[in-house]
Formats: sequence, C-alpha cells, structure tokens
Amino acid sequence: MGGSYGGTYAGPKEVQYLFIDGEQLRRTAEEVGKDWFGAPVDIDYRALQGTCQKVFYYDCLPAKPSGADEGAYRLKYDNKIAFFNQLRAIPGWHVSEGLARHRKKERQEQKEVDILIAVDMLTHTHRKNMHRLTFVSGDQDFAPLLEAVVRDGMYVELLYPEGHTSQDLMHFADVAKPMDIDFLHAVSTQTYKRHFSLPSRSGEGPDGPPDGVWVGEGMLGGQSFAKVWRGLSTKLFTIKMTNISESNGTYWVVRDWDEARAKRYFNLWLERDFGFELGPLVWEPRPE
Repeated sequence: MGGSYGGTYAGPKEVQYLFIDGEQLRRTAEEVGKDWFGAPVDIDYRALQGTCQKVFYYDCLPAKPSGADEGAYRLKYDNKIAFFNQLRAIPGWHVSEGLARHRKKERQEQKEVDILIAVDMLTHTHRKNMHRLTFVSGDQDFAPLLEAVVRDGMYVELLYPEGHTSQDLMHFADVAKPMDIDFLHAVSTQTYKRHFSLPSRSGEGPDGPPDGVWVGEGMLGGQSFAKVWRGLSTKLFTIKMTNISESNGTYWVVRDWDEARAKRYFNLWLERDFGFELGPLVWEPRPE
C-alpha cells in the first residue's frame, strides 16, 4: 500500500502460535524435575508463552475411577478447573477440554484431544493466521499432522520429551528441540529457581580455581578430557575441559555444590555441543 498516508505497519512482523499437549507437558515436567531435583518442575506459563501471540492448551478434566472417594475426586476435579481458569486468564491463552475415561489399572485415557489439536492446527495453517508454530508433544500419532502442515508451508518447531519421541515425529518438524532440564528450568517459576538451581556454565581461561584441589578427571577414549577440582574454602566443585574449545576459544567450565550433578550437567553439555558418539565421560579419581 502507498506511503502517502504517512503510516507504516506497526504490528508483529511474524505471528507465532503455541500448541500444547497439556498431559505431555505435565508428565515431562514431572519426570525431568524429579530426575534432577526430586521435585516436578513448576512451570511459569507466561515464560513458556514467550513471544507467541496465541497459545492453545489441550487437556482433559479427570475421570472418576470406579469406587473412587467422592470427596477426593471432587477436590481433584475442582483443582483442575481452577488451573484451566488460571491459564484462560493469561492474555492470548485458550484452553480446550477433551474427554477422559479410566481403563484397567486406573490409567486415565484422553479422548478427543488429538482431534481438537488437529482441527485447530490445520485451520490456522490453512487460513494463514500464523507464520510459524511451536508444538509441545511427543506423541507419534501427530506425525501425519506435522507432515501435513509442513507441506502446506508452515514452519514447525517441535518441543519433545527426550527418550519418549519417535524419529518420525522429530523429522517431520522443521526443527525439534528437547524439553530437557535446561529448557524446563528456564521456563520455571522464580520460586522453583530459588529452591532448585542448575549448575553454572561458562567459558574461561586455562587456570584452575585458585583454592581448588584436583580430585578427579573425566576420560574420553582413554584420554583425559576434563579435570575436577573441589574448592577448599567454597566447597564448590569445578569441572573444566583440559583442551581449549575450538568453537569459542575458551575452556568449558561447570560449577555446582553437588559433584554428581556437576558431572551430569557437564556430560549433558558435551553431548549437546560436540555430539560425542563415544558416550558420556568416564569419571575417575585423581591418579596417584
């Protein structure tokens, strides 16, 4: 349109929608949080939304198991309704409820959620309401859906649970990112972050910590790849690469009060940054 009217388009340059399989997000936050800290990750849903203009959240109200206590069931039901209403109160959020039923061993099965997600995602893609979408799920059943919207020109980012997602689902997306501890901790509440802090990570020079005592090393292919120090005064564990990183010209460093968690986090970043096929480092005590 002509510029003689004196105005320019001031709206969003790119529209992005977020589609969330609520059960998947809840289960992943619980599993990952308990695995790392012994407590489910408490999600900050505004942080999860990020720059997305709209969020579509899909979940079911709890079904009543046969013989369940009415009072306990009603409390669980009311809590879920209150949670849905909290999400609906966030600008741009929309909650769709599917049906649920209990099967053997008191396992709840969701119904209609898959259909609701498919209808909304295909509709918004066909109408070109968005330029790209982010989808939180790990369900293989959604692979044909992602293939369809990608073929229709939509850019799709998949956020998936590590170890619980098929290669087909990840390959149909334009980009697939794991909902690992780094991702979930970044979108957790401030209260959760204060109670459960991740190890720190940085790039530094070659020297070890000034008050550190060398207590061990991480081996890769029979060669020393990292050294472990324990601070005499701080009691902080420091793990540092023995060779400089070619990617940024520094030595990767991880610090934490918990030695086992520091080692695990160091391995996590090595695999992510360098893609080692030999597996995680083998940790050994300092040689005598």
